[in-house]
Amino acid sequence: MKQHKEKLKPVTILVPLVIAASFMVQSYAFADTVKGRIKYISNKANTIQLEVKGKGKGKQKVVVRFDKNTTFKNTESIKTLSPPDLVKIDYEPGKPATLISKIVFGLPKGVEIDIKGLLEILQNKKGPYMLGDARPAKKYLKGHIPSSVATPAADPKKLLAKLPEDKNKLLVFYCGGPTCPFTAKAIKLANEAGYTNVKGFQKGIPGWKKEKLPTHTNRKWLSKHLDKHHVVIDVRDPAVAAKEHLASAVTMPTAQFTAMTKKFIKDQTVAQLPGVTDQRAPIFLYSDTHASRDVLLAFKELRKWGYKNVNILEGGLKAWKADGLPTVSGQLASEIHFVKKLAKGAIAPADFRKLEQSPDNIVFLDVRTEADVVDKGALKGSTHIPLDSLEGRLSELPKNKEIIVYCENDIRAEMATGTLKSNGFKSRFLNETTEFSADGQISF
Repeated sequence: MKQHKEKLKPVTILVPLVIAASFMVQSYAFADTVKGRIKYISNKANTIQLEVKGKGKGKQKVVVRFDKNTTFKNTESIKTLSPPDLVKIDYEPGKPATLISKIVFGLPKGVEIDIKGLLEILQNKKGPYMLGDARPAKKYLKGHIPSSVATPAADPKKLLAKLPEDKNKLLVFYCGGPTCPFTAKAIKLANEAGYTNVKGFQKGIPGWKKEKLPTHTNRKWLSKHLDKHHVVIDVRDPAVAAKEHLASAVTMPTAQFTAMTKKFIKDQTVAQLPGVTDQRAPIFLYSDTHASRDVLLAFKELRKWGYKNVNILEGGLKAWKADGLPTVSGQLASEIHFVKKLAKGAIAPADFRKLEQSPDNIVFLDVRTEADVVDKGALKGSTHIPLDSLEGRLSELPKNKEIIVYCENDIRAEMATGTLKSNGFKSRFLNETTEFSADGQISF
């Protein structure tokens, strides 16, 4: 019996070890890690959407939930993250993230400057300088820090060709923020080329915009985007503007902005540019020059209202004309008719209206919170599943019908569409800011 007991001991120990090892292998098999740039964060739905590099040049959208048990690395919490931060997320599909790590690119010691240091340089308090935008050229053209030149770090030849002959001249580079690698790459290229006084503004464009400081738009770029998808505003006196202005421009003198701000405060209403409900809309202001007081004041008001993508035309109308770019004359329009560019996977507003009339093969899915639906109403006949509950309630939705998703401002709707598509559903989302009436109607 003694020998028998001795033989049993290793068996009784081995069985739980085998079971535990098997569980660990299964858990590991289902674990996943995704790395990409943040496109949206919904605090209402505890959900984050990433743009991840796919095959070729395309990008894939990945939606992951987070909760109170999610831990963070290189950042304090979800509140200290924002688009377009680069992050790595560890999670199990169908469950909230276990770890969200912000990927930060550091600079050599003694090289980084803060916003105060950059402003001192731009005010010529440090002597002659060159400010380089190390992002891809397309991003520079749409909006950049004043006085900067395009020095794309991804193209070393172009970057080096823009550098001054004086290798002791102060060089400052910036890019898309701490999670962008291009500032460090630009500094490395300049140092290797023999430049001795190189600095980096690592907070980049996001840090500049956070301070509500103006960005400039390239004139030739804007001349190719005078359409319904871009809001162009002439802030000069309407009588002056009528003599010569940019095609597609709307007249809105600076005094009108300040008067509207006072009215918003008096009436305690949400500040909103008439005709532009989307605070991410691309808005371009101009006056005689980019330093004109009227255009700077208009910029300040719009940024106070919450519009995040406001730019000033570099050089203003004078530089536009000096470039030989076209102008027109006559009375300017006084109303903005902005049309949001249809995002990939979105449904055109006109098609949404048609489906409202014949919804037989359609499911309209509302992914707002319970409180949103109770307080603001919902589309008559729609199905309601909050975004943070969607993964666990997919069985409630049919796979033989197209699902049209909506929310308040398209962010949660786009996230929900990504989740539905990844689970085999046919889905599109409404890419509009919405309002609801008591009788179950939706307006946008």
